[in-house]
Amino acid sequence: MFHRTDLPSPQVPLAMEGNTGQGSTTAYPKTASIFSLVGGVIILLGGVIFLGAATYVIPHLNLSNVTVPQGMDRASLPGLISGVLTVMGGFGLICGMIVLLSATMLLIRKGDRRTWGILILVFSVLSFIGLGGFVIGAILGIAGGVLTLRWKPPVS
Repeated sequence: MFHRTDLPSPQVPLAMEGNTGQGSTTAYPKTASIFSLVGGVIILLGGVIFLGAATYVIPHLNLSNVTVPQGMDRASLPGLISGVLTVMGGFGLICGMIVLLSATMLLIRKGDRRTWGILILVFSVLSFIGLGGFVIGAILGIAGGVLTLRWKPPVS
């Protein structure tokens, strides 16, 4: 009946627009950054837990009922297990820090999104060496990296 022309027309925000099938052309990929940030924190947490176990738990275990391979001294077993966990935890810490830094830079330096997406993806995959933040951290990092690399800026 009556139509007011002085009211602004309702517009769909860029973040809510649909996918065009050729890659997402929505607003900047904040979801990818959040996935990567959470994944990086979990990978980092996994590394800290592994290092804590290697330092405080394994050396104090009673391994008297464990069968050791022939030619190996029972006394060297805790050191071996601690060494393996230390390497895994240290690698998890390094990967987690790089994923966290890259996810943060993805939010700050939007022009270099491809570089940060590749770093997130590579170090999330490499974090599987340190158990990948109990696997869920690596999966979140991989998802964030893939979403970042798949995003295309809107055509103006």
